[in-house]
Amino acid sequence: MRRLLVVGAHGDDETLGAGGTIARLAEEGVTVSLCVLTNDDGSRSETGSGVINRTAAIELAAKTLGIERLRIHEFGDNRLDTVGHLELNRVVEREVRDFEPDTIFTTGMSDLSTDHALVSRAARVAGRPGKGSVRELRTFEVRSATDVGEASGLPITFRPNCWQCLDETHLERKVEALRAYGKELEPWPNPRSERGVRALAEYRGSQISVGLAEAFEIVRFVHH
Repeated sequence: MRRLLVVGAHGDDETLGAGGTIARLAEEGVTVSLCVLTNDDGSRSETGSGVINRTAAIELAAKTLGIERLRIHEFGDNRLDTVGHLELNRVVEREVRDFEPDTIFTTGMSDLSTDHALVSRAARVAGRPGKGSVRELRTFEVRSATDVGEASGLPITFRPNCWQCLDETHLERKVEALRAYGKELEPWPNPRSERGVRALAEYRGSQISVGLAEAFEIVRFVHH
């Protein structure tokens, strides 16, 4: 892996889902680009007033994780289902064309969030075989979306088949990046809490007999 494109619906998806791995890969010399499709928290406001632009938070989190290239689009939070599939596909296809990644990380089809599923589909279209440089495509889990999907009985579930071992420093950078999002951090026992993030890293690590890890589901991997 040399060039990694991370595609998320919302700022914080990249951190919750793969923050430790991104920090590790950037440290090892992988060039990382982040594409975020929405830039506000509009779904949190019933009236539309008080909507917060999250661009500064996304920029700070990206810097903390070592992400070199950042593209933030201006679609509305939890409104990607009002955007044509073709338009979403073209946005991500443009990112793939401009950055030429060999690997894509994105959200999964198993998340209860419609935004996450739509972005996952667009990333798969953009990274499909024969249309570019992408050799590997992985999805990550975003706890509070992936686990809610599981608890709601969705027929598709997150089934990890790839684990990235992490050092303590990588987890610390993940938590620091999450703090950039302010109120997105919740108190324990919410999975978006600092303790919840650590608990998940420890659990995923325990599955492969290491201290800390993040889990992924490999959708496609082409080995030359």
